Amino acid sequence: MWTAVEVRGLVATAIGLVALVVRYRRGDDRQRRQLLWLTQAVLLVLIVMVPWGVLENAPVYVLFAIPLVPAAMTVAILRHHLLDIRLVVSRTVLYGLLTTAVVASYIGLVAMLDRVMRQEVGLGSSAAATVLIAVGFNPVRLRLQRVVDRVMYGDRADPVRAVSRVGARLDTGLPAVPEAVRQALRLPFAALRGHDTELAASGTAPESLHTIPLTHGGERVGELVIGLRAGERRLGGRDHAVLELLAAPLAVAVHSVALSEQVQRSRQALVTAREEERRRLRRDLHDGLGPVLTGVAFKADAAGNLLDSDPAAARALLAELRAETAEAIDDIRRLVYDLRPPALDDFGLAGAIRQRAAQLERPDLAVRVEADGLPALPAAVEAAAYRIAVEALTNAVRHSGAARVDVRVRADGRLHVEVADDGTGPDRAWRPGVGIRSMCERAAELGGTCAAGPGPSGGRVTAALPLGES
Repeated sequence: MWTAVEVRGLVATAIGLVALVVRYRRGDDRQRRQLLWLTQAVLLVLIVMVPWGVLENAPVYVLFAIPLVPAAMTVAILRHHLLDIRLVVSRTVLYGLLTTAVVASYIGLVAMLDRVMRQEVGLGSSAAATVLIAVGFNPVRLRLQRVVDRVMYGDRADPVRAVSRVGARLDTGLPAVPEAVRQALRLPFAALRGHDTELAASGTAPESLHTIPLTHGGERVGELVIGLRAGERRLGGRDHAVLELLAAPLAVAVHSVALSEQVQRSRQALVTAREEERRRLRRDLHDGLGPVLTGVAFKADAAGNLLDSDPAAARALLAELRAETAEAIDDIRRLVYDLRPPALDDFGLAGAIRQRAAQLERPDLAVRVEADGLPALPAAVEAAAYRIAVEALTNAVRHSGAARVDVRVRADGRLHVEVADDGTGPDRAWRPGVGIRSMCERAAELGGTCAAGPGPSGGRVTAALPLGES
């Protein structure tokens, strides 16, 4: 009857453990940590109560293990962050299973060897069983450790598996990556952040966070932020190794997303610029050339009507007609110049810059242009280089107070434009205005760079433009 009662108690305890497992699987991270405290207490009670209840071979003071259950409940409610309960449960389960396996193996082997070696003394069979258990203990321990660690810590012991799981989620986009990282390492929180925005996140951020920088091509493109498990004050070495391995593909993904966003912004900027240019041309044609040409047509009709009756008035109208026609021609030339400077088609980039330099040169200001040996250039690159060089040259002439300005244009896989003056030196204040912004925007539109500021002995503007197919 005693044994039956104890078996009934074990069955009730087993039912309670099953209920804990169900709640653990359905609960969030906080509930799971609380349940692990209770699970740990129940496991300890079982470990000390089984010999006393079933084998009747333990001292009575093992009953003091029972208060561990309410004590664990109290800690779970008030201080479940006290330590990494996952590690404690992991080791308890591991060594409990090992002890059970060793005892069962020992008893089974002894019984088997006793049956096979009936003529031998019990000492010999016990010694043989001990040797066999010692040989098989460590492989069994390692296998059980992997199983328990996978339940508690995910795939941190198998970095290749963790990377494969996260890599499989990359195909669905960045929002799914933090969740995959959390599942792979059983973490409470994970997030991907760019330079100034959070790209994706999963879970609830705890108080303790750890940041893994994401670098691509030597440049930091973002960071992976993970929340430490309850009871952990710093990231473990094995977790850190897995996250460092994950950082490389994640950096590529974050960089690709950033590039895609830049391309999208560039497309929007190009569409906006094109529509603004069309609006400007329409306004100039409608408000400028339209009325002028309409007036020309009316005055031509009026002059024709007065030609026989009032020749003097007709000649006056023709004179006005000539002046308005000249004004319309000037407007057309201005529109054409805004689209593309005619000097580029007439003289090329080097000749057009020299022509503009000659117009700006003064007796007290010498302008020297070095732009020989340039290859055939794409129209967009040629126009941008000319606009940048002329804008920088004009600024130097107007604002630097220099006695000499040097303009250098060369090509070595990229087209380099440099305008340097010997103005008031490095202390000259540079206040970015419309001109500098315009130069930088023209370079950025082509994927190039532009910098303007004080140089070693004056002002200096440099630009580098990529050379595509001409």
